[in-house]
Amino acid sequence: MSKSRVLTIIGTRPELIKMSPLIPLLDESFEHIFVHSGQHYSENMDKIFFDELDIRKPDYNLKVNEKNPVNQVCYIAEKLEEILVDRNIQGVIVHGDTNTTLAGAIAAKKSSLSDVKLFHVEAGCRSFNKKQTEELNRILVDSVSDLLFASNKRDENNLLGEGHDQDTILVTRNTVIDSCTRASSLVNTDELLSKFKLTSKNFVLLTMHRQETVDNKEKLSSIVKTIDEIAEKHTIIFPIHPRTKLNLERFDISFKSKNIKIIEPQSYLSLIGLIKEAKFILTDSGGMQEEAAVIATPAIVLRNETEYLNYVEQGKLFLTGVDKYKIFNSIDRIKNNESCSEELVISDKPSELICNAILRKLNEK
Repeated sequence: MSKSRVLTIIGTRPELIKMSPLIPLLDESFEHIFVHSGQHYSENMDKIFFDELDIRKPDYNLKVNEKNPVNQVCYIAEKLEEILVDRNIQGVIVHGDTNTTLAGAIAAKKSSLSDVKLFHVEAGCRSFNKKQTEELNRILVDSVSDLLFASNKRDENNLLGEGHDQDTILVTRNTVIDSCTRASSLVNTDELLSKFKLTSKNFVLLTMHRQETVDNKEKLSSIVKTIDEIAEKHTIIFPIHPRTKLNLERFDISFKSKNIKIIEPQSYLSLIGLIKEAKFILTDSGGMQEEAAVIATPAIVLRNETEYLNYVEQGKLFLTGVDKYKIFNSIDRIKNNESCSEELVISDKPSELICNAILRKLNEK
């Protein structure tokens, strides 16, 4: 019996990380075409991520270099349509909320091929802020997907509330559980701590890069002052994002505390190691919130909303925005509550559940 033909498209490093445990399973079970849109592409950084995560090279790299979001989506969708037809693809797998995800969905559902199935990994995730491009992408992709892989019951309820049929939704948990668990077992934390002159559970990991956090001078100045205050009692290590570094220089803002160690952006394994060994985390990242929850390191989220409210309810994440008093209150709660660091109970592997569900769907008569 011949294998079904499926195509996976990714375009950013977070997508690559979260799809890394699923790609080899798809290779085994299907005639699998792997496409990189090039939405976020750096030859050096991509090579590091592919090597560390032991991912094979994509079959195609679309090398999108269009900066305008609308043109970017159109370019990716057009190139992808050519591959779908050429390879006679039966199913398309997309992840998350990027422009690449939206383009993959458009190509699948507008293809000249008949009845291409669309599978959305991390479906139903909502921040309920429609000013976010990512939120619009999520909603649009979910609306045309044939099978929706939700990370938790909350995301499932979001989909049900939007009118999706129960039989199109499968709660699998998030594939980042698989990638994060694997990376955590591979990283040499002793070597990492020695490299940065740190001791386990005696430092704070800081990451911030989002537009709403670092592009406004007043807001950036305020959070820098708050971090300086936190550094009076805690060593802080800060892998600085290029966007943040540029804005600090542009706005002439600097950290005053010598307890803040600014380092270059880290590879995935190094970042997982730092999450694992940190006392707690300050972050505005999306992916790091779930990685922290999986590894059982409390995280203070420097945003006004989060897609991971389930972890807020479990006491793993603390939603503060850049409000100084909320941040310090959360630090006190972390210090006085050991349940913040309790490990999650994880049974089935999300990637295996997803792969098996796709196989069943494409084998339906």
